[in-house]
Amino acid sequence: MAELDTRWVMWRRGVTVRARFEFDHANEGISHIVRFRTLDGQEVTAHPALRGRRDEIRYDPEEPSRVLAPTRVAWLGIALAAFMVTGFWGVVFGIPAALWVIEVLLMLF
Repeated sequence: MAELDTRWVMWRRGVTVRARFEFDHANEGISHIVRFRTLDGQEVTAHPALRGRRDEIRYDPEEPSRVLAPTRVAWLGIALAAFMVTGFWGVVFGIPAALWVIEVLLMLF
């Protein structure tokens, strides 16, 4: 739920800036630190949940340590969901059309 809240906040008021990603050597797991400057010129260091493919991040101007690093996987998930919805409606509207074509063909024979 917290991730959905973060995505909602970033969609509404997030600011996209260029950032520099670095490995967090103090942490035992695979982790990244992101360093960027806010629009006010403040230098911020934060820990994003995922490391994106690009060197851009979105941050919350009210809480600059709240960072979202867009990933290619997220966009692929959105594209997959769009194709699934499109395919669903294609099947829903295609079945009556197919039944109508079969019925018309049966009337000819």
